[in-house]
Amino acid sequence: MLKTNWKIRTKSVMFDAFATEYDFAATLQSQNDFFIKNLSSSKGTALDIGCGSGILAGELAKYYDRVVAVDFSPKMLDIARQKRSSPNIEYIQMDASHLKVDRQFDLIVSDSTFHHLKHLPSTLQSIKKLLNPRGKVVFLDNVSEVETPATISYIVGAARDFMPDCSKYGFRNASRLLKFRLSPSWLKHLASDRYLSEGRFKKIYSRYFPGCYFVRLDCLMGVIWENL
Repeated sequence: MLKTNWKIRTKSVMFDAFATEYDFAATLQSQNDFFIKNLSSSKGTALDIGCGSGILAGELAKYYDRVVAVDFSPKMLDIARQKRSSPNIEYIQMDASHLKVDRQFDLIVSDSTFHHLKHLPSTLQSIKKLLNPRGKVVFLDNVSEVETPATISYIVGAARDFMPDCSKYGFRNASRLLKFRLSPSWLKHLASDRYLSEGRFKKIYSRYFPGCYFVRLDCLMGVIWENL
């Protein structure tokens, strides 16, 4: 237990360091459309794993009677509660690798979280047990043929995207986004990431969610599966 708590604190500190700017960037580049297009037929309960600052949870709360949103970063959850509180959202500090919830869900979502987990198979197995009959899982996560891309590739990518971001978000927002992407805390975080290749990603998720289908969105892979 002490070892697990130490890991949670270490990860929390890393995310806490850039929580405010992450919320800004994630709000600007919201991927909610992918999830909203793939909601479950029943709209009772939803679980958001790795909810961050509550951007997706806040959107799901418009469609579901109850949303449980978990994350291990206290600072992220503070922002979520301040900016995206709702009577039907419950924010809980929890490690995605050790989910402890006492209910079943009609929808379970996760956005760019699972590549942080060291024991993904066991997490996917536990998630499947939390799903109601005809419930749905909708996941989105990074894939890369290089397990951990070199930091310079992120720096070059941030510089390359600056002008397109100016056109899309305006100069002021694009400048703030660039500053965040080049910040030491964010680059340090990226250096700790471990990505699956597309082939390995499909193999692992297909094992636990047979018959699921995949959607490629740039450097992200979406997974959709219904518990029929």
